[in-house]
Amino acid sequence: MDTSSHVITHIQAFHADKVDSQCFPEVLENIIENLKGNNLDVKEVLADAGYSSVPVLQALVDHRIEGYIPNPSGYKTGREGFTYDRDNDRYTCSQGKHLVFKYVRMKGEHPHKVYKTGVRDCKNCPSRNTRANPAGVKSLEDSMGKDLYDQMYRRMQTGRGRKMKRLRSSTVEPVLGTLVNYTAMKQVNTKGMALANKCLIMAAVAYNLKKLVKRCVAKPRKRVSTTNRQALSPPNRQWSPGTYTSTEHSDTKPQQVWKMAG
Repeated sequence: MDTSSHVITHIQAFHADKVDSQCFPEVLENIIENLKGNNLDVKEVLADAGYSSVPVLQALVDHRIEGYIPNPSGYKTGREGFTYDRDNDRYTCSQGKHLVFKYVRMKGEHPHKVYKTGVRDCKNCPSRNTRANPAGVKSLEDSMGKDLYDQMYRRMQTGRGRKMKRLRSSTVEPVLGTLVNYTAMKQVNTKGMALANKCLIMAAVAYNLKKLVKRCVAKPRKRVSTTNRQALSPPNRQWSPGTYTSTEHSDTKPQQVWKMAG
């Protein structure tokens, strides 16, 4: 949705076995196509931590879009007691031993790089009992997209990043609440993705039409005061004094009234 006008730009249903981050790349492509028809470009994207993943961050980079997505709770800004050498892609512990890249390990669908020391390196280490694994070596794991996570972390720590986080909470969440509570989107009782998408689209259309009506309300017409006789009288006509006599009582004196002349 658009944060400035609160208009829903795209809505789509997915199977329940998919998490938010798996749906995001497809949704982003559809949003770009929808706005391209109106000569609009997507410059920034706001989302919660549930959308944070390597494919999502990479999709933003590929489309040159600046994203504001908090990193997941498992993200670590640094490793206590270790220094990372970006040029050689290795870690160095407090004892000066190097943890070099060994292999890639899959955690679900997310690849991680594994760094390890040699057995001889940690043989006489004073912190072996606290930092080395049972095999007697030190081991660290980093996501393959750690650079993307680091970049997003630095962006979210800026003043604009904190502002965007508050903006998302104050604009997106109320829209979701409206769709769930007032357009019967808490549960879609249909069969098939096609019918589910129809229900979502109709709910989004109803919501957007309501926003459009509020923006296109006609201005109230200015009322003219009835006390101004001159303004209400027809043009080129003047009020002039006259007299009338009551026909019910012959002894009634003529009374002066105002009549319209012309």
